[in-house]
Amino acid sequence: MKKTVDLCVIGGAGAGLCAAVHARELGVRAVLVIDKQPKMGGCTRMAQGVFSCDSPVQKRTGAKMLSADECFTYHMDMTNCEPDGKLVRKWLTTTGKVIGWLEDYAGVEFIEAAPWSTGLPAYHMCAKPTGNEIVNHLIAKAQETGVELVNNVRAKHLITDDAGAVTGVLAEDKDGEEWEITAQRVIIATGSISANQELIQRFYAQDGDMGNVRIMANVPHNTGDGLIMAEELGADTTPIGNLYIGPHNHPSNPRTALLLRRPHTIKVNRNGERFVDEDMIITRWWGWTLAVSLNRQPDKMCYGIMDTSLLRYWLENKKNYYPLEMIHGTGHTNIKDDYGKDDAKSLDRVNPTKWLDHIEEDIEKEIAAGRIIKCGSYAEMAQAIGCTEEAIRTTIEDYNRYCEQGYDEEFLKEKEYLFPLTEFPMYVMVGHQGIDTPIGGLRVDHNQKVIKKDSRPIPNLYAAGIVSGGWMGRNYGFFGSEMSYVTYSGYAAGENAAKAILG
Repeated sequence: MKKTVDLCVIGGAGAGLCAAVHARELGVRAVLVIDKQPKMGGCTRMAQGVFSCDSPVQKRTGAKMLSADECFTYHMDMTNCEPDGKLVRKWLTTTGKVIGWLEDYAGVEFIEAAPWSTGLPAYHMCAKPTGNEIVNHLIAKAQETGVELVNNVRAKHLITDDAGAVTGVLAEDKDGEEWEITAQRVIIATGSISANQELIQRFYAQDGDMGNVRIMANVPHNTGDGLIMAEELGADTTPIGNLYIGPHNHPSNPRTALLLRRPHTIKVNRNGERFVDEDMIITRWWGWTLAVSLNRQPDKMCYGIMDTSLLRYWLENKKNYYPLEMIHGTGHTNIKDDYGKDDAKSLDRVNPTKWLDHIEEDIEKEIAAGRIIKCGSYAEMAQAIGCTEEAIRTTIEDYNRYCEQGYDEEFLKEKEYLFPLTEFPMYVMVGHQGIDTPIGGLRVDHNQKVIKKDSRPIPNLYAAGIVSGGWMGRNYGFFGSEMSYVTYSGYAAGENAAKAILG
């Protein structure tokens, strides 16, 4: 099949849909989105929230917020100035505008900009699952405005002319028929490399053995197609960034994993030693850095420990400690049955701690599965962890002393979360390192143009979303940054491609 369009977008998730819809809005007539999956949306459907600054949502709700200037400084400092400053600057000064565009043009309704843990109200959420809402509204807008959406067609190679400029895409549909698509501009929005083991080994070579690391977005379609196609043309690459999300035990029970991450729960490595300030996840804007410390532990694993009195305290004093507890606690429960409603406009309007009503049953299931070990002595704890009895006894005795004096001598954990472990049985919870998804790969400039190894752009080729790098360091930034950049970069790539097409 031969097809001629003005703009071809490869990948129909958040970035690709934003690019196509915005380009069509600006006047590009023939816009085609191809996706190898049976339906559009990809991993964007899994997203829980969108970071933004200076957004209409924040302004109309009266939320005190950081400015785009402040967010830029924080982001560059936190990432050790590793990203492209121009690219980051454009992203952060435009993300509020993109939130407004998603609302006003695409019809997405954001009901709040929630504080993640430390009071920064920048995590934008919808009443229904946020990523899914964004995708559904973008698909509806694409259909309304005449964007052509085609599923079950996988891009294989980029077509170029004698000068090396991209002129189209070679693809193949599910029946094996070849598609030759001629296009003035092409945007790659193909997502991450999470299911491509060869690329994982290449980009994570410095991180050593990844065998115990769980990748949340390790879905079969994330095979790095866009990166591979662009590299065939000499595209440059960036280091892969990560939102480390350990410790967790995905894909097992999400509610017991919340207990593992709670600030009171001490974390020890396989030597039976604490290695981090366990309350970081809720006392820092950069709470995910707790998981970075896990990356340095033996086998990238740890063990969370709670005793019977701590579990009893949580059950008697029901509380959520950060938004992920509401999202996972309510999101993996039948809201209609358990809460009596399925049309809540905000998570605050459902009972956000009801998941704790079932937690003892959840714990028993995890004990049966071997992911939680119920221990009646230090000797049993040592056996579960693989350390010496002396090591775990010393760790807990030292920790209890810190609790008694109200001062953590080792890691300065906040006094509020110092809870002594004194009552057996104690529970040892297995914790793996986790990554949300590998972020980046293709180097782009501040206009989303794909850059070659000689630092010049590949003519007519853009990239958007998680396939593109240079906006994040090797770790992460504000919570919700992935979806923030996905929507922004798609919007920007669509706009820049449209300007080039329309002259």
